[in-house]
Amino acid sequence: MNWVGAIAGVLVLWSGTAWGAALTWNANTEPDLAGYRIYQCSQQPCTRASANESLLTTLGKVTSFNIGTPSVTHYYFTTAFDLAGNESGESNLATFTPAGAPPPPVQPPPVTPPPMTAPPPPGGLHISAVQ
Repeated sequence: MNWVGAIAGVLVLWSGTAWGAALTWNANTEPDLAGYRIYQCSQQPCTRASANESLLTTLGKVTSFNIGTPSVTHYYFTTAFDLAGNESGESNLATFTPAGAPPPPVQPPPVTPPPMTAPPPPGGLHISAVQ
């Protein structure tokens, strides 16, 4: 399976008066496509490597899934998998924030500590931050 572009994007659709929200995405056109997996996180980072994700559902060859109306902010991504069980990379991250809820927190950029140095003691030993 050619995984480049396997999942073009995920979109969350909802309105204040709707009874739920749905994730939708572009179909993968590979002939050995078996289906899709939808992952959910309650915090960021939200990736398979972050350990914040949980598998919400495994689907066949459909391109939408109703997530209901979560009462708190959730993040979602999807992957495609083939008949052999190989899984694609992650789609873009979609965020559902319920009406009236505060916006999700912005992830701050990583902080790089300034180099630490101490005067060398007798014998030339010194301490510095390792990056």
